[in-house]
Amino acid sequence: MIDPVQTKRHSDENLKEWKIRICSNKDIYNLNWEEIKELINKETGESKGESAYRKWFNNFIEGVEYQKEKSAESNNSLLELELKKVEIMEERKKLQAVKHEIHKNTRVKGRTELLYENVTEAIEKVGTLPPPSFYPLNKSERKRAAVLGFGDEHFGKQFKSNNNEYNEQIYLQRMNQILSETVEYIQKENLDELVVLNGADSVEGMALRVSQLTALQYGFIDQVIKYSRYKAEWLLELSKYVKIKYIHIPSANHTELRLHNTNRSEMPKEDVERIIATYIHDVLKDNERIEVPLYDEGIVDFKLLEFEIVACHGHQIKNKKNAIRDISQMKRKFYDYMYISHFHHGNMLTVGEAATHNIQVIQLPSVMGSDEYSDSLMTGAKAGANLSIYESGKGRTIQYDYILN
Repeated sequence: MIDPVQTKRHSDENLKEWKIRICSNKDIYNLNWEEIKELINKETGESKGESAYRKWFNNFIEGVEYQKEKSAESNNSLLELELKKVEIMEERKKLQAVKHEIHKNTRVKGRTELLYENVTEAIEKVGTLPPPSFYPLNKSERKRAAVLGFGDEHFGKQFKSNNNEYNEQIYLQRMNQILSETVEYIQKENLDELVVLNGADSVEGMALRVSQLTALQYGFIDQVIKYSRYKAEWLLELSKYVKIKYIHIPSANHTELRLHNTNRSEMPKEDVERIIATYIHDVLKDNERIEVPLYDEGIVDFKLLEFEIVACHGHQIKNKKNAIRDISQMKRKFYDYMYISHFHHGNMLTVGEAATHNIQVIQLPSVMGSDEYSDSLMTGAKAGANLSIYESGKGRTIQYDYILN
């Protein structure tokens, strides 16, 4: 039975829209094609048979399906095109990234090679330093030896903080003071041999952070060349009074080159401390009173009398109390004393005992001293150095602290 409400043509429908609605909803309205024929003929005044409307609607449905298929194909083509665009963009980005990395690595490699070339050229120009006129060595009746330790010189940095000021001239004054006091202690204690231990961070560098650049008095290469030359001359002067074994820690945090955007300690051998040590070794090789061993690893060890001593800059130490134990386990060797710097203030920590002496970690003060950063943390300390005298069968018996500012 025809429902006149459902099948009535709406005021906003044209004839075609109404016919499509009636035919599309045939089952919903419970209509058959005979009834649809009557409705349409009545509305249009025509007298067509039911097959005419049935065929017309079937053709309409086929057209709709065809259009859907064409639209889908078109959409797929558009999608494929967009995917191709994305793929091309990704390849371009990859190529840009590769080119950027190549350019960056080339720049880094170029800067590094330039650094080595400049230092090599400087060494060749200087040649070896001639030995000075030596004073007679003291003769000690007791079995004693001494270690002069200092570190964190940060040559090339200049600043003025609450309790300290630093630049090249002040650095030279402090090293002259260390030299003068050391000669005094050599004569007072009747020493004929001395280990000079440099705890590294010799130059300020410029690999840690951009903020370093504002406090630099010289560029990185100039820092290395000036410092190396001065340190060699300083050792030359000290050798007039005593035989020297100069130990230079070859790795620190400020002097790492950090090539290829590496993080701290990822490439510890790429460090200008090694260049400095090699320079000093080469220009002093004709001096019979100075021995400069060269090291590859950041943790070095040496023997003083019967005592085994290990030393490093200290930036790789997580726990000072357990440091000797941990390094002893790593190297399968027992150590009596350990020297570290890095922390910019002197300290001594007894971590155990042996048969005749304490086992100690000796923390070296900084030649530079406190700066604005340590002021902000309220952890500043006086610039200084440390001279420890060791006696056979007793260990470290005497300590002289240098106050440099």
